[in-house]
Amino acid sequence: MRKTQLNWGFLGAAKIGRALAPAIAASKYARAYAVASRSLDKAETYARENGFERSYGSYQALLKDPNVDVIYNPLPNHLHCEWTVRALEAGKHVLCEKPMALNVAECRRMIAAAKRNRRLLMEAFMYRLHPQTLRLQDLIQNGAIGEVRVIRAGFGFSLNESAKNVRLAKRMGGGCLMDVGCYCVNAMRTFFREEPEQVVGQAKRGKISGVDMTFGGVLMFPQGRLGVFSSSFETVLDWGVEIVGTLGHISVPSPWKPDGRLASFVLEANGKRKTVQIKNGGGIYHCEVDHFSRCILEGKPLALPPEEGLKNMRVIEALYSSARRGRVVRVKA
Repeated sequence: MRKTQLNWGFLGAAKIGRALAPAIAASKYARAYAVASRSLDKAETYARENGFERSYGSYQALLKDPNVDVIYNPLPNHLHCEWTVRALEAGKHVLCEKPMALNVAECRRMIAAAKRNRRLLMEAFMYRLHPQTLRLQDLIQNGAIGEVRVIRAGFGFSLNESAKNVRLAKRMGGGCLMDVGCYCVNAMRTFFREEPEQVVGQAKRGKISGVDMTFGGVLMFPQGRLGVFSSSFETVLDWGVEIVGTLGHISVPSPWKPDGRLASFVLEANGKRKTVQIKNGGGIYHCEVDHFSRCILEGKPLALPPEEGLKNMRVIEALYSSARRGRVVRVKA
């Protein structure tokens, strides 16, 4: 009998998992099966509070459970590669939080493990699967604002640098570019439908943490098109995307977390302005869980294959290199 529902297991009791767990509970394709933590007590508490059936006191114990079909990996960035590869080698499909890894080399190792074990691996850029993003791509592709020439993206919020937080831990892959700037890079690549050739990056590092607390940059795409972004741990909540073309522009006030019931953005072209609404598009995590689960169950190709994560990391590496060297850096192919 063909399987119709997958058992999901969580590596760690991360806060972000509390957003994904309700989506799993609401999905007819997924089941909140088990959670693992380095502390069994913590795992049991997390499981009880988030509707999981089983709990484990180690990550390896979770991977050994033959009933687990899918692993969600929201561990700190420096553990993405190690535990994703272990999960794939254990025969599990993996949804890995963004950024996919610390560097391009780790991304390649993860992709190789997925292919070797014939398992699906996807980076968790949940906004990409929401109908709002799909509608934006469709409008751009069909010339609603002419040829896209400039994209501006931002993602920032305030974070106390003195607080204990993995985002501020240098050895764990912390920093605002890795945490939220990666969204901006991803969006510009997505809407241009091409890879940048060169980048310029500028970082302002924290005196306490040593990580980039604010990072901005310019991505130079073919035919002289530009992507400009800012990311920060030092601002009020700041997010948005502007897509500017030869005939008009699109302003997206909530690109990263569009509302599940009524998302909207503004399109101005040929002297006319209108608000485009997406009604009942669903929660971003629901879209993510359903898509990944259905691809596994139905043998469909991923909308976000793991090579997407590698391409995003190539740009991030180039941006860090540019910030260190103080000059334009070419993105490696």
